[in-house]
Amino acid sequence: MPKPRPHHPASHWQSTRRLTLGLLLVWFVLTFGVIFFARELSGMRWFGWPLSFYMAAQGLALAYLLIVAVYTWQMRKIDRRQQDRPQDRKSQ
Repeated sequence: MPKPRPHHPASHWQSTRRLTLGLLLVWFVLTFGVIFFARELSGMRWFGWPLSFYMAAQGLALAYLLIVAVYTWQMRKIDRRQQDRPQDRKSQ
């Protein structure tokens, strides 16, 4: 069972940055991988069309949509965790 992290603004932004950087890495690897291996992917056929065509036309768009969905889902979890903790701000 993972150890719970302390819930304070610094951990909220750390979680947000970690999520954002992780998803940006996934985005980069997907985009670079399809472009870099386009020649190899064009040798494979999918319903008579080169696989690189499908990956560039539909596959990456769906992958990007999935990245946005994962970001939204995880950010809601992070924000709920932040809201559930009692606020211990000093009155000014």
